[in-house]
Amino acid sequence: MKLADPYDFAAMLVDLNTLARPRFCVMDGIVGMEGNGPRSGVLRKLNVLLFSTDPIALDATACRIINLDPEVVPTAKLGGKAGLGTYHSENIELVGEGIDSFVCHDFDVIRTPPDHCSRSRARAFIKNRLCERPVIDGVKCTNCGTCVKMCPVDPKAVDWRQGDESQPPTHNYDRCIRCYCCQETCPEGAVFTQTPLLGRILSP
Repeated sequence: MKLADPYDFAAMLVDLNTLARPRFCVMDGIVGMEGNGPRSGVLRKLNVLLFSTDPIALDATACRIINLDPEVVPTAKLGGKAGLGTYHSENIELVGEGIDSFVCHDFDVIRTPPDHCSRSRARAFIKNRLCERPVIDGVKCTNCGTCVKMCPVDPKAVDWRQGDESQPPTHNYDRCIRCYCCQETCPEGAVFTQTPLLGRILSP
């Protein structure tokens, strides 16, 4: 809620690593998750363990394994500028089995940079017509209210319509900061993301 813009959140992660200065990083990629994660995605065997003294190189290598350009991940460039490491493949030395044997070309992941998120009315107006947003599948929804409880916005961006808990909650996109907590915590996988029609028309 305090860092609604993904680039501000990425900068916080870089600052945290700059302060902590981890000496050795480990990533367990034996089984990954694709699609509607981190709770309702699909498990995917990647059969890889990654170790590095460079957290940016580690993330960049993981990105390449799932066929994702590291440059679309905000922490890559910010971390590089902060001196935490490098995401450029020509500057990363890989030891062990070659990366090509691990690359998953059809991994289900969003391959475009995240959108900026602003609380200003003008930006919110544009965002609501162009940017991906959470949507509740009324067939899968069990009206458990988890999404309502986990929404960090006050007043809630997802809530019961007129207090009626017998029907699925609904979103107020003018309040929604696109944190996707509703999607991440839904136990039924009933929340998915959808780009509005105008956004789909204007997307390259």
